[in-house]
This record gives sequence, C-alpha cells and structure tokens, in this order.
Amino acid sequence: MVSLALITEAFPALTPAQWCQAFFGISSASILAMQVIPKAAQHLLLDYGARSPVTTIVTDDRSKEAARPEGSNVFNDLVKAVASVGQITHSWFMHFYIASVAGSALWAWQYLQGGSAITSIAAQQAASGTPSMSLEQTMLVWTLMALQGARRLYECLFVMKPGSSKMWFVHWLLGLGYYLCMSVSVWVDASLLETTKSNHGSLLSLPTIVGTAAYVYGWSNQHLCHKYLASLKKYSLPDQGLFRYIVCPHYTCECLIYLGLAVAAAPEGRFINRTLLCAFCGMRKGLAMER
Repeated sequence: MVSLALITEAFPALTPAQWCQAFFGISSASILAMQVIPKAAQHLLLDYGARSPVTTIVTDDRSKEAARPEGSNVFNDLVKAVASVGQITHSWFMHFYIASVAGSALWAWQYLQGGSAITSIAAQQAASGTPSMSLEQTMLVWTLMALQGARRLYECLFVMKPGSSKMWFVHWLLGLGYYLCMSVSVWVDASLLETTKSNHGSLLSLPTIVGTAAYVYGWSNQHLCHKYLASLKKYSLPDQGLFRYIVCPHYTCECLIYLGLAVAAAPEGRFINRTLLCAFCGMRKGLAMER
C-alpha cells in the first residue's frame, strides 16, 4: 500500500515530457514482457496476416496439425481465444498516419491560435526547468514529423497494395497511441512560451545537422523501398536497392528516421532528446517484434 501511495503521489509531479516518456516506456515494457511467455503464445498475440496462427486457413487434418502452435496447452488455447476476438483488417494501419497528420495539424493550430491546451502543457514543462529545444528546432522537427506522417499516408492511399490480412485490435490501439503521443513529443521539450527569443544558430548545431541528415536519408530511402515492394507482381525475395544489402531496409530506414528526429531535437547541451529517444526505443521494439 505504501508503494502504491508513493506512485500515486508521484503522478502529479511528472512533467508533460515525462508523461510522454512514461507512455513509450510502458509500451516498450509490455512488448518486452511478451518474451517471458511461451513462444506459441507469443505468435498468437504478435503475428498477423499470413503468419498469424489465429487466421491461418487449413484444409485438411494434416495442415491443421501443422498449423497448431508447438507446445499447445490450456494456456495457449486461452491466448488463442483472446487473440481471436477483435481481429481487424491490416489496412487499418492507415489510421496511424491519419492520426499522425491530424495530431501535427491540431497542435500547429493550437500554437498559432495560442490555444489553452498547448499553452498549459508548455507552461508546465517550462516550470520544470529542464533543458529545452529552441523554437527553431521545434519548428524543424515538427515539420519533419508532419512530413513523415503525410508521406506514409500517401503511400497507404496511392502506393501500397491493399491486403486482406488481419491484425489484433490491440496492435491498432497501441499504434494509434504511439502516433498521437509522437504529435506531442516533437514539441513538448520546447520553449514555446519564449516566442520573442530567436536562436537560428541552433539549426546549425552538430546534433541538428546530423539528425536532419539521418532523417532525410531514411525518409527518402524508405519511400523507395515501399515503392519497390509495391511494384512486385507477386511476393518474392526483393533484390534491388537497399534490399541487396539489408534484409528489411524499410524497417532500418524507419529506425533511422526516428533516431534522426531524436538527435535533431536535442536540447542545448545534450546530444539527443530524451523524450524522442524513448519514442525511438518504443518504435524499435515494436518493429523487432513485428519482424
């Protein structure tokens, strides 16, 4: 009871940036926690599409036996029953990028209008006295995140081929939460209340230059990877572009994009933004489990 009371008392003391960090940390911890359950149950909870044991279609007794997870038992059967509830089409991934673009636009509108929500969050963060990004850095990283969300939404609509595979609704909820939290994380460490102070030199700092370069490389090459994958007439081993050197370059580019954002958003005196570093770690864990 004492520990619970301490945790409850600690909640109000968290800064907005720490709330974002906590969300990403809890998301990462929940994914890591999957490692302690049996492999068969992991596949039931994490695999989707053609790899998912929940949605695998079998036509005879032999294939049914082959499709049954190894080490199947009462626990695995229970997990399978839970995972079979709330299966949604994988095309709902597009909602992540709708949420990302909408979040970027919403908070931009809040900032331009001097909205109460963004002002309150910025005031709470400023009161913590932690190192902050310059306004110029914030606008840069904000724009880069908006471009990432917009490009991925464009790819979902006009580049990628629609599929009929399924995923568990929990994956969808975690993804929505991630992108909505990212729409706040790109500016939560900023000095938004100090609008009269300009610091254009922050755009020429080493972290900002390195982070932006990493982002641009990852952003452009991920698009090329997605275009190439969409151009394949049938599923086959990709062998062009970065696929000649890396097994999953589109995932590697995704990591590079978010790591670049974390470095470009580094507050003065730091080489990386802790909030966006937590976001990068959460995204990387998700990609690792997805693969």
